[in-house]
Amino acid sequence: MKIAALVSLTLLILAKGCFFFGNDDYDFTYETLITDIPANLEKLNTKYDDYNSDLPFRAMRQTICFSTNRNTGGYNYDLIIKDIDISYHEKDDALDFSVPENSGKTSYETKLINLITNDKNEMGPMSVTGDAENYGGEWEYFMYAGDAGGNFDIMFTYTLRMDWGVYQAKERLYGPLKADAINSASDDMYPALNRDRSAIYFCSNRDGGKFDIYSMQLHPSLPFQDFLASPGYGPVTKETTLSGTSNDKCPSITRNLLVFTSDRPGGYGGYDLYYSTYTGNGWSLPVNFGTKINSEYDEYRPITFSFNGFDLMIFSSNRTGGKGCFDLYAVKIPDLLDDIQFD
Repeated sequence: MKIAALVSLTLLILAKGCFFFGNDDYDFTYETLITDIPANLEKLNTKYDDYNSDLPFRAMRQTICFSTNRNTGGYNYDLIIKDIDISYHEKDDALDFSVPENSGKTSYETKLINLITNDKNEMGPMSVTGDAENYGGEWEYFMYAGDAGGNFDIMFTYTLRMDWGVYQAKERLYGPLKADAINSASDDMYPALNRDRSAIYFCSNRDGGKFDIYSMQLHPSLPFQDFLASPGYGPVTKETTLSGTSNDKCPSITRNLLVFTSDRPGGYGGYDLYYSTYTGNGWSLPVNFGTKINSEYDEYRPITFSFNGFDLMIFSSNRTGGKGCFDLYAVKIPDLLDDIQFD
């Protein structure tokens, strides 16, 4: 099965609206200005832990899915869905993130969250669209990690896009199923697909108890859901360039850029955010994002995307100045996402 190369990693935004401004003759109240210094996304955050987000699609309104333990008073983590309006204002050279009130949920969003939520933990969401010419249309996949079985396993649901948002839509949603092609007896988390959708990446503590980043080649002739659900189609490979002697977790890939978190030596305290770029010969040695983004506390679960010429990152941190525990932050990053496209 061919997986579409340039697709949203957040399928949940496809039915959302857009906003456009034709000139600079207007008044606008900014909510959260995004610069090269991380900004707390206050309206998304609570006094509990809010992290593990997924949002890489260019649009004016974006839907962000992230883990939080707010619903359980600080205990188990659930996935929830919120909207963010992103707008650039040339007259002030201002990039603004705002969280709309009562924007509502689509039928797909509501059914998905109800389907996957249980009394255990759900973390590390990732969405992808698949090209399924021989299977009645495009498939949508939603992946995450859950520990209902004890250790964390990578799970997935899937559906046909044509089953939603049309008259008399069938609204069929399959799963959740275990991704047994890549799961082990240890913790397996944070799936991500590479740029040309030829391999899946994830992190696992299967080798000695510390987390490393692994990959596995996809099977080109199998539908993605069949590949994920069936073990034995190929070896799992540790990415030695990305994995060090410490914990390397939460890989996320946008085009040629892979970002992750690590508590390796040489950081600024706790877990720091790192990036690596793919050059055609493999992944480059990881680079620390530096003190403008990292702190003496923990930075976790980064995701990257582009909007209006800006390369952006959302991540979580338990640094001081937030609402409490882990909060979500947004920041401009250097121009690391190139524009090469695959057919």
